Amino acid sequence: MSTIAASVGKLTLIVGFGAESLIEDVITGFFMLFENQYNVGDIVEISGFRGTVSDIGIRTTSITDNGGNVKIINNSNMKDILNRSDHVSRSVADIQIPYETDLEALEAKLPGMMDAIYALHTDQMQSAPRYLGVQELGESGITLRFVADVDESNIYTVQRILNHDLLIFFRKEKVECPYPQVDIHQK
Repeated sequence: MSTIAASVGKLTLIVGFGAESLIEDVITGFFMLFENQYNVGDIVEISGFRGTVSDIGIRTTSITDNGGNVKIINNSNMKDILNRSDHVSRSVADIQIPYETDLEALEAKLPGMMDAIYALHTDQMQSAPRYLGVQELGESGITLRFVADVDESNIYTVQRILNHDLLIFFRKEKVECPYPQVDIHQK
């Protein structure tokens, strides 16, 4: 009889430990649903995985990335979540120009270009892009930084738009992107 009681006790202990994570997932799921930390359709980042919340369940949350990959995460593991949909995001574009460029003359033309880019892409940008200034003095050129306020879903699209449109604008102004160069000096 004591052997049976000991076996039942061990079985109860094993089931209890196994159910602990299930109970933790369910309790965390209830809190997430009631606290409205994120919703289906929000873009979130968790443990380096970035995607759109496709399903929120009592025990798990599903996140789908841009490639269609679905990551299913136990709700108890949903820690350090970055909800990228709850505020305005910024798309950033860095463009290099040669050191020989007349920076002041180019900067004088940038406000008009920012307005022209915005006029072409009002459906993806929330306001006209802004020129922030010289970001870096690199080995081959000067890096200029531009930003645009966007919805998180458009962050990479607008980055590509800025790179494209700025490259075309700079080429029209006879400013080419620099390429690595090596100067050799002989004695």
